[in-house]
Amino acid sequence: MGLNIAGQDIASFLQSIQCSNGGKHAYYRTLRAFYNWLYAPRSGYGLDLQHNPILQVESPKVEKRILPSLTSEQVKSLIAVADSVRDKAIISLLADSGLRLSELANIDPKNIDWEHRLIKVVCKGNREGLAPFGVSTETLLREWLSQHKANGRL
Repeated sequence: MGLNIAGQDIASFLQSIQCSNGGKHAYYRTLRAFYNWLYAPRSGYGLDLQHNPILQVESPKVEKRILPSLTSEQVKSLIAVADSVRDKAIISLLADSGLRLSELANIDPKNIDWEHRLIKVVCKGNREGLAPFGVSTETLLREWLSQHKANGRL
């Protein structure tokens, strides 16, 4: 069954795998789950938790990926081709604030702090957060809200 495995054996195995550190980390997590179960009392094998070899193995480091983002010229191009003021405001606000779509969809106009250019939003986990926006977004938001109120639908 392989109960005589040392932490160094697991580390050597992980180093020998021909994949990225993200892939090695996935193998590590799988092995950690297995060995933690194997050495837990509920496994029924009666192994001493202190001798769990996975406790001696360092987790492979995963590089933090920087996701691609749009340049200001690309955002301006998107805004320029948008059909309505509402769409332009949405694009501009997403680019300025980094809001999630669900956060943007639930914005209440009374939660907009025009003086400081911040919007209070309900974030993931039902927490409140503040989303900043710039001057051009402010102009588009004000324009859309004035049209929106004029239609009597606010």
